[in-house]
Amino acid sequence: MLDQNAAVSNPNTVPRKVRMPIRTKLTLPYLVLSLIVAVIAAYMITQLVVENVEDRFTKQLYEAGKISSELVVTAESKLLESLRLLANVDEVSTAITANDSNRLRSLTFGIVANNQLDAVEFLDLQGRHILSVRHQAGGNPENYDFSSGGQTLFSSLEIVQNVISKRNDAKGDKFADLVKLDNGNFLYLSGPINDNQGNLTGVVLVGENLERMAEEMRAKTFAQITFYGLAGEIINSTLPFPQILTDKTAKQVLSFKDLSSTKRDLSNQRDFNSSNITFSEILGAFEVRRNYEIGVLGVALSRNALVQTSNTSRWQIFLLVAAANFLIILVGIYLANQITRPLLKLVQASKQVSEGDLSVKIPLQSNDEVTVLTESFNTMIDSLNRSQKDLLQSYDDTLGGWAKALELRDKETEGHAERVTDLTVRLAERLGIKGEELVFIRRGALLHDIGKMGTPDAILHKNGSLTVEERTIIQKHPLDAYNMLNKIGYLQHALEIPYCHHEKWNGTGYPRGLKGKEIPISARVFSIVDVYDAMSNDRIYRKALPRDEIFAYLRKETGEHFDPQIVDVFIQVLQELDPPFASDERGYIPEADLRAETELI
Repeated sequence: MLDQNAAVSNPNTVPRKVRMPIRTKLTLPYLVLSLIVAVIAAYMITQLVVENVEDRFTKQLYEAGKISSELVVTAESKLLESLRLLANVDEVSTAITANDSNRLRSLTFGIVANNQLDAVEFLDLQGRHILSVRHQAGGNPENYDFSSGGQTLFSSLEIVQNVISKRNDAKGDKFADLVKLDNGNFLYLSGPINDNQGNLTGVVLVGENLERMAEEMRAKTFAQITFYGLAGEIINSTLPFPQILTDKTAKQVLSFKDLSSTKRDLSNQRDFNSSNITFSEILGAFEVRRNYEIGVLGVALSRNALVQTSNTSRWQIFLLVAAANFLIILVGIYLANQITRPLLKLVQASKQVSEGDLSVKIPLQSNDEVTVLTESFNTMIDSLNRSQKDLLQSYDDTLGGWAKALELRDKETEGHAERVTDLTVRLAERLGIKGEELVFIRRGALLHDIGKMGTPDAILHKNGSLTVEERTIIQKHPLDAYNMLNKIGYLQHALEIPYCHHEKWNGTGYPRGLKGKEIPISARVFSIVDVYDAMSNDRIYRKALPRDEIFAYLRKETGEHFDPQIVDVFIQVLQELDPPFASDERGYIPEADLRAETELI
């Protein structure tokens, strides 16, 4: 490994020679296979001519599907028209309010019979049935059964509750859904009944039996009609042996309803085969109210002998071509894996490099152009890595020099910048901050008072209380730091601490008066460490304060100056350190002076 790395990093190493070009690896096998496929395809095309019978059959099937969808819309329009007629009959709202089923029957039965409705339900605002009108199965057009009273399955239906709750959908205040009753499955539309003042007094539902609807659609399209549920279960069908849909197929049909219809072959079903009957079925969305899906609509047509013969020829060609293509695919996959594996490694390595990882090293495995490219790539990354490390080290050394120069000018205690930097990084790690963010925090901590470069010495070294004007000047140092560093791209992410370390949790800090979590977490972490270091080390005007007094001050400023959660973690970190950072000698400073000092450190 050492010899290989040395060879990669040595610019005088002789490049490897290409023994087998990639172009040859790719083109030679595929050329041979393509010739084989071309000869077979030419032979098959001259021997077999596939007629367009299948296309005509498919068009007929799609046309039947389109007509069936339009018939569903027509049925819905008929129900909607009947619903509106029933809802607007004079005195219907009064009969519902009075719970007068006989009166309601006499007012509406003419419309029900004339429109040949299969089912009509009237409910009050509590969902109780006032009147139910159902056509007798197999009876004359005028034969209906009537019932009334009590809560029924309709009371809890969503389409009923939507009306009672005065909801609207995209098309208004009418709703539709499938309902299973003892005498079959029905498509119901629901709507409101209002009095003369426009107040809601009840709900009317108009339904059509799906079995009758399927028979009528079959008579008009000459196709077999099947209504499926949303999960693919069969609701009603005119097919002698209907076949359920899988849940996956049903969902696929509904998902792609606006793009295409799904077609399936029913000829492989045993019951159909035993009768020498084969069907193809087109599947589309069974929807009402324009876009509300209530199931899947299947339209099937029988396939004649000519279509089956055409299909046999088509399958012969398909299977032969598929076998040849399958062979090509297998060989292609094998060759592609062999050839592109080193290329994929190069792509992956390039991605890592683009994300900042310069520790990438790709092993050399073959003797073609990719190996030469890999060798050059490794050499380039080694050079970039060395250059980056040298540059970052120079930057960090420069930052350390700035911090040391500022420390000497400000007459800070020796090592202040290094202490607060190390302790800030330690606290940030305990809070879960990782990776590059720690580097930014370290640089920001080193430069936390870089803005004081612009503060006059007379103010910076004054041994006594500052005037209001002097405090205003020194409080400009965070803004000065921002102006100094803002245009240095390398330090963009390290600006938070120099700019915001004098902000306070309660919003009374400076320069921007940030409050709470508006303050960057790096600045919240550093401000605690900075105050602690100032209090735990000797100053010209006082001795270092004892640890207990420092802890008491930090806790007292929790929620005022400092982030409460960070203070607790910081004290835990300090208690784990050995030896402690705080001096054992006792100093003293009045609290008012201490608070003023911590605002300017």
